[in-house]
Amino acid sequence: MNTQVSVPRAPRTSEGPLRRVFGWLLAHHVFGGLLIVVFATAVIADQVADRTDFANSELAAGVEDRWGAPVVQPAPSLRYVHSGTLFTELKPLPFDRQHVEVLAKMNYRKRGLRYFSGFDFNLGAEYAVVNREGRDIDVAFIFPMEMNKSQVLLSELQFLVDGQEASLDLGESGNRLVWTGRIAKGATARFVIRYRARGLDSFVYRLDPALSARDVRLHFAVEGGDNYDYPSGVLSASSVQMGRDAVTLDWAFQSLESGVNLGVILPSEKTFDSMVSRMAKRAWVPFLVLVALLAALGLRHKRRLAVHESYLLAAVYGFFFVLLAYLAAFMNFYGAYVISALGLGAAVVAYARWLFPKERVAVLAGLWGATLLVPTGAVILEGYTGLIYTLEILAGLLGLMVLSTRAGVRAFLSDLSQSSVTPRAATGPAVSTVNPVTPEAS
Repeated sequence: MNTQVSVPRAPRTSEGPLRRVFGWLLAHHVFGGLLIVVFATAVIADQVADRTDFANSELAAGVEDRWGAPVVQPAPSLRYVHSGTLFTELKPLPFDRQHVEVLAKMNYRKRGLRYFSGFDFNLGAEYAVVNREGRDIDVAFIFPMEMNKSQVLLSELQFLVDGQEASLDLGESGNRLVWTGRIAKGATARFVIRYRARGLDSFVYRLDPALSARDVRLHFAVEGGDNYDYPSGVLSASSVQMGRDAVTLDWAFQSLESGVNLGVILPSEKTFDSMVSRMAKRAWVPFLVLVALLAALGLRHKRRLAVHESYLLAAVYGFFFVLLAYLAAFMNFYGAYVISALGLGAAVVAYARWLFPKERVAVLAGLWGATLLVPTGAVILEGYTGLIYTLEILAGLLGLMVLSTRAGVRAFLSDLSQSSVTPRAATGPAVSTVNPVTPEAS
């Protein structure tokens, strides 16, 4: 009698959640794609950082040699001696009025990804002094100039004394404008000086720290930018008026016991080098969202991306930041951003359409916009970064809520949950099957 006994199968144990997540990541080639994106963005972020350090040192020095330097304009000084007397030292004479007006216009200088705040300006200054000495005095009016930095750029120089043109002497060292003359007893002398020049980054008007000052006014108006700051050791403006692409600052003091510094750091363009670096460093997060959305499309269309397809999409995503950085070094940043985003976006949408022929182009374009355009746009709009991220997350949550109410999506999720459950085998006793006895012929 032949007897066959069936051996019970060992029950299949269900996989843990971490193992299932890890398996899903491997199946969708997330680690390899993420490595490609991180490598590309890390390289370009490091290159941009090196360029930034270079821009802050050698490149800045080169721009100063060609364009100009931060402008420091010391206030003039007046020295006197009583007429007809012997003297060994000139005495200082404080001004009774110092009114200075600076009209500037930004002329940014671009080097690679960096914009330097170059500016052209016209300076007009009026000074007045009263002779209270009781007799005529001989005076020397000295107007300091940093000629080693601005002599080539200085132009349209004009000097008036009591409304009349007067000649100026550059002095022995060539770094100051000197006028000598006489002021009668009880008379008021008026000096006007005007010139046109250019500078870089900042303008500071420095009063004589050893002398008191009366009726001091500085009016500084700049076109071509609306952000500003104050250099170290400078008094803030008494009043500020902001306009569209312009800012006006005024300082007004009836009297000062000692000299102070007045001035401003000129408006600056956005630091596009640091902007690209921030985009690149944050790129891995929205890339993971792109991977998840592509995986959802794969489930919908029952087509999982092959390894080479996933890596190609990751390479194009990471290459966006490389292309943007190098294009922006040779053209306007915003133009480079549009070209990079639209050009690579069109390539990604076309390739994704080939992968998922039945998917709408608008949906595929939305994936590119949501995972690249919105995150990078949030970096560009620095003042609204948090709001943009919040609104995008909110839009995603509301979209998921809407999808969860659709019958097709609910049925798909139900089938997916049922297929993930592994049935357990029966654990009862084994069943024996006995073949009937077959009589053998003798």
